[in-house]
Amino acid sequence: MAGLSLFVLSACSSYEPPVSAAEAAAASRSVDVLNSSPNYAAPAQYGGVPRPAARKAAYQRVAASSALISVQDKLDVNVFKVPDLSAKSLVVETNGAISLPLIGMVKVAGLSLSQAENKITQKLKQYMQDPKVSITRTDKAVLNRVTVEGEVKTPGVYPIKGNLSFLQAIAMAQGLSEVANSRTVLFYRDGSRHVINLDLVRTGQIADPVLRGDDRIVVLKDRAKVREKKIIDYLPAVTAPISILGGVL
Repeated sequence: MAGLSLFVLSACSSYEPPVSAAEAAAASRSVDVLNSSPNYAAPAQYGGVPRPAARKAAYQRVAASSALISVQDKLDVNVFKVPDLSAKSLVVETNGAISLPLIGMVKVAGLSLSQAENKITQKLKQYMQDPKVSITRTDKAVLNRVTVEGEVKTPGVYPIKGNLSFLQAIAMAQGLSEVANSRTVLFYRDGSRHVINLDLVRTGQIADPVLRGDDRIVVLKDRAKVREKKIIDYLPAVTAPISILGGVL
């Protein structure tokens, strides 16, 4: 019986070969495409890691985009010392505009807060001298979402607020399941499929992709891990005492 147990346990210890240089290089190039890094450089070890400047630039592009006014944002518009022309809790409509006293509809979606302030100021100058306009965003619409599915503990659709990375999205989904394939995670963006090696991202050997709205992450099953789990689940039954004619050996 002990020999059988050792045989079953040995079957569970699958050997996972190290990541080859070619595999690491391919994974790094895939992440580089996702981050649109113009400063990509390829050191010999691990096939290359994008320079820190490139990774920083990717985050800055996402941050700049999220700073712009978008549909469903909620804004307070204050015209200094003219409360009748001010307005609170204005929701940016689907056409990208807000409605203000006196000047009516003003399209602000896609503008920064300062750009929107200048636009409203110019319109008010038709009716008053030297208007001073300030805008405060009281609520940022959550229009960007990432879908995480497959072998994670909590699959779902998660909001992208500010900068969110691939690793952070996996963490929001409570991490991988016990049978997840961490070396081949599918990443879908704009109809294209990319393959991400999560192990290399975790260890810093390749960059952590910056997410955009409507990205989709699919974690696949690892067939070897599935087989191991079946064997481990079956092991107690194999090693249990055998009952013969009602007696226990």
